Amino acid sequence: MTYKRLSAMDSAFVQLESPSAPMHVAGLMVFERPAKAGEQFVRKLVDDWRSETRICAPWNQKLRSPSRWQLAPVMEETFDPDLEYHVRHLSLPKPGGERELGQMVARLHSQPMDMRKPLWECYFIDGLEGRRFAIYVKFHHALVDGISASNLLMRGLSESATDHRMPPFWVHPAPEKPFQMSAARGLPSTQALLGTAGKLVRLFSSDERLTTLRSAPKTAINGAISAQRRFATQAFELDRLKTVASRAGVTLNDVMVTLVGGSLRHYLKEKTALPETSLTAAIPMSLRSEGDQSIGNSVGMIYSMIGTNIADPVLRLKKVSESTSIAKEQILDLEPQMRTPYSILSMLPSIASMMTGAAKHVAPMFNTVVSNVPGGKKEKYLRGARLLHLYPANIVFPGLAVSFTCYSHAGFLNVGIIACRDTLPQMQRLATGLEDALSELERELGISPALQSVDEVG
Repeated sequence: MTYKRLSAMDSAFVQLESPSAPMHVAGLMVFERPAKAGEQFVRKLVDDWRSETRICAPWNQKLRSPSRWQLAPVMEETFDPDLEYHVRHLSLPKPGGERELGQMVARLHSQPMDMRKPLWECYFIDGLEGRRFAIYVKFHHALVDGISASNLLMRGLSESATDHRMPPFWVHPAPEKPFQMSAARGLPSTQALLGTAGKLVRLFSSDERLTTLRSAPKTAINGAISAQRRFATQAFELDRLKTVASRAGVTLNDVMVTLVGGSLRHYLKEKTALPETSLTAAIPMSLRSEGDQSIGNSVGMIYSMIGTNIADPVLRLKKVSESTSIAKEQILDLEPQMRTPYSILSMLPSIASMMTGAAKHVAPMFNTVVSNVPGGKKEKYLRGARLLHLYPANIVFPGLAVSFTCYSHAGFLNVGIIACRDTLPQMQRLATGLEDALSELERELGISPALQSVDEVG
């Protein structure tokens, strides 16, 4: 039997697991049935997948010890998965609209995983109006980050609408991490260690230019969380976002962070809970080398203001771009081998406060998470069914009640918003607020609004 010891970053997600904060991420894939598919298309697909017992890593990996109270968790392989447990078939109540889908996904995302089993679950969701169906797949975050999770799902889809032989996700093995010849192998230099220490000191201090872990104000979305979740989505045509980014001379990611800032500004202002200083966001940043599609977590973390204290949307975008640029310099100026240790050390106080229960009482180190997972440009199909959207669902933590995650696919940027149900009532307003914030930017930049395609799950 093969064993694998988890990295420090992967292990943290095992150690943080709790009933009110389960540490799994997920993807909600919405498909359009093939033109000639009958009403039993999804039923037959589920039966077919359950009969496929070939299984590859990481789908066959489970914790040797399911307890969170371990310093160095180890994964072991199993070759006899209970597919009746891991693959489930659900159906929406009529009318099978976005509201019903969102309620079902929110409930599924609220349920902790059984840590004794392989750390994934797959739900086929039938009865979605407009000849559509959905697949919700969740993985424990100890197994994957956003990029590796999307790679696992995309490997189970085809670029051909006529390919009806594609086996289930778990038959496709994940690539191994590519071998890297690097001068950085071995112990870091004294200069690298001192440089990293200096940047960590700066990150935990007050700084006029850099958004630090002391910049976040205490807000209504930062406090105790309960076990239940809300889930909402929004989809934007990528061309709209690219037009705004080009006109303003910023990155696509800057635009998305600014839209989150605009949405949270309006949401908190409506509730008379908007702080005078800007909310801040933790923004995961991939540290993978080119071509690395291996599983596991390989991310750095940068921190940025999101402009909730700025009424002018164009000025907000400018300030967000400046803030993210300085934050990227902070980590990219490090020696490559020190970027992961720097990110882990920057998150240690947050992890400690979450594990001890102090997070709901102390000032937050950041207010939300805004993550952007790159996808593909080509259409994808599951046995002839076209993938319309893939909406990510992330984690919320004690002291951090809402998270925004983006995924690009075939001309759309799909945004999944996950939040604590009790802390953020009427959370669907954050989804519509993203569209409002984009329209404001387009108007102020003199961009004519284009026809929009929006898919919202409340």
